[in-house]
Amino acid sequence: MDARAQRSFERLSAAVLELAADKAPESLSVSEIARTAGVHRSTFYEHSDSPSALLRAVLRDELDDARERHLDGAADRDWALAVAAVTREVLEHLERHRSVYLRSLASPADGSLRTLLAEHFAASILLLADRGVLRSPVADLDIVARFVSQGTVGAVSAWLARDDRDPDAFLEVFAHLVPPWWPTRAGG
Repeated sequence: MDARAQRSFERLSAAVLELAADKAPESLSVSEIARTAGVHRSTFYEHSDSPSALLRAVLRDELDDARERHLDGAADRDWALAVAAVTREVLEHLERHRSVYLRSLASPADGSLRTLLAEHFAASILLLADRGVLRSPVADLDIVARFVSQGTVGAVSAWLARDDRDPDAFLEVFAHLVPPWWPTRAGG
């Protein structure tokens, strides 16, 4: 993406996050986002086909960046620490965009961000399994990834809805919820 397109995308990203903090994404209009971003409607459509799709792309990019920072690279690392670090960064991401996620996660009709999170967690689980970090006794890793990722979405949803959101407390609880073959302790 050239520099001008990157600046436009960054402005659109900031605008959709700002607006989605106060309104449901499905009620946002392209015109409203473009106006807030200071770009033309046509520029919006160069980057996305709908406000909801733009919001999901922006949030997905942040989540994917966190995964890449902590789970890519050298294979000889303490994977429990890497998993804890990426989980902590995901919690920080959820906290930053709390009002956006709360609206979506609380609505049974809107599964878009629940699905986004589940897909992110499943991809991370499959990456860890592919790298040999997770040694599940269940051979069908798709089932494992979906099961653990959906449970993780439920856990982070409950954490996000609390008034006392302590990432360390979440990580401690999460370590008791995941299967015993999950890397949760240093040296694991």
